[in-house]
Amino acid sequence: MARASRYLVILCLLVPALVMLAALLFGQDGHAVDLDRVLAAPGPAHPLGHDALGRDVLARLAEGLQLSLSVGMAVILFGGMVGISIGMLAGWAGGILDAGLMRLADIVLSFPGILLAIALAAMLGPGVDNLIIALVAVGWVGFARLTRAQVLSFKGTPFVEAAVANGASAPYIAWRHLLPNIAAPLLIEASFGLAAVIIGEAGLSFLGVGVQPPDASLGTMIREGTRLMLVSPSLVIWPGLVLFSLVMVVNLLGDAMRDKLDVRMNGQSH
Repeated sequence: MARASRYLVILCLLVPALVMLAALLFGQDGHAVDLDRVLAAPGPAHPLGHDALGRDVLARLAEGLQLSLSVGMAVILFGGMVGISIGMLAGWAGGILDAGLMRLADIVLSFPGILLAIALAAMLGPGVDNLIIALVAVGWVGFARLTRAQVLSFKGTPFVEAAVANGASAPYIAWRHLLPNIAAPLLIEASFGLAAVIIGEAGLSFLGVGVQPPDASLGTMIREGTRLMLVSPSLVIWPGLVLFSLVMVVNLLGDAMRDKLDVRMNGQSH
């Protein structure tokens, strides 16, 4: 990673890190409504002030940040499991099964991802669990296509053919031989996918089909703040800044991981 990129990662990482640290230090409850402090200015105990219901903005930012990361990691975990399994099966089995699974992936890809997620979240209903299901239903495709391509490239290699000749089962070959060799590109896919999921969660919550009040989400905080932008623009600025910094950090770390793990890119650089 270049020195400038390192400084940018540190700068962007400072924002969510300081939010979490400050929230721990001040220890306010992000769900506590205080109508006597509606849109109150920042003070010693509430450094970022209060929202339209008198709730502490800093505490809600920390809760929204935790929720974004939790949803993102859950979607990447379950989406990766589904996608890798489908891609491994398609690449190893080939034939009609491969064609059918890849046509399913093409159907999912034919719709704009965010619109499909909105439709699924609206059908399932609001809530964190349904939000994760909707994002997993969209996010597995990238893992599946990448896994299939990698499996096809390793399928004819001598060590895989030797394992087949020795009578090893397909699950054993997948777990022992294929998965370790394709782990690097899958990790890179996961890092960039995490940034997309964080944006997707914020977008769905902003539209009202994701996280619902009183739970805090960066998307819902931005939506609530837009109604009061002329009165208290900080209610949009702070969650927007945290969301921007979080996505930037994940993307920059993904770039760094790609530079370290992608053998072809390292070979070209040398």
